[in-house]
Amino acid sequence: MDIVVEMDSINAVNLILSNDLNICHPMAGLVHSCKRLLSQIPKCFLHHIYREKNAVADRLAAWSHDIDLGCWFLEDNPTWLRPLLLDDSIGVTKTRIISSI
Repeated sequence: MDIVVEMDSINAVNLILSNDLNICHPMAGLVHSCKRLLSQIPKCFLHHIYREKNAVADRLAAWSHDIDLGCWFLEDNPTWLRPLLLDDSIGVTKTRIISSI
């Protein structure tokens, strides 16, 4: 089975895909852990995606700020997430306003 990992941080994608990350980099430990995890998956593809194209991930990231620290497993899709799952599955792009200031 192929697994596609989409991230809205181009910097994180570049760090994980890099072969010459300096061990002194402040994120070196986390990047190494990500690489180790990805190496255990036979067909895993990592690439950048704009957050406007991945509303589910953006909403889950926002939700994570409102919950207790720790490891969370969702056994089912929360009802508030279902409309975004449908939008993402058919390719609906969300727009966002960016301040010029």
